[in-house]
Amino acid sequence: NKLRIDVVFFGANSGANRLGVGLFQDATAGALAACQQFCDTAGVVRGTHLTHYMDAGTVSSTTFRVRAGGDTGTTTFNGAGGARKLGGVMASSITITEIKV
Repeated sequence: NKLRIDVVFFGANSGANRLGVGLFQDATAGALAACQQFCDTAGVVRGTHLTHYMDAGTVSSTTFRVRAGGDTGTTTFNGAGGARKLGGVMASSITITEIKV
């Protein structure tokens, strides 16, 4: 079987020109997938999405993590400037779907 992993990130960086988002598995240092976008104005909330497909190679538990950050400054998930936006309903997410092959 295959796994489809969809990552949606909403957030801002206080001073970055570039904001990167990466998908990681367990304690592995290298990302499974990553994307980057240019931020022309610091502190503006951006939304980005990435999709990664991989073999469902084990029946053991595994942990997926999403990390985001800019080249400078402080990154805020689901908001900007260290504060939530839209009353707390802005929600970054990770959705994992198993696909029968």
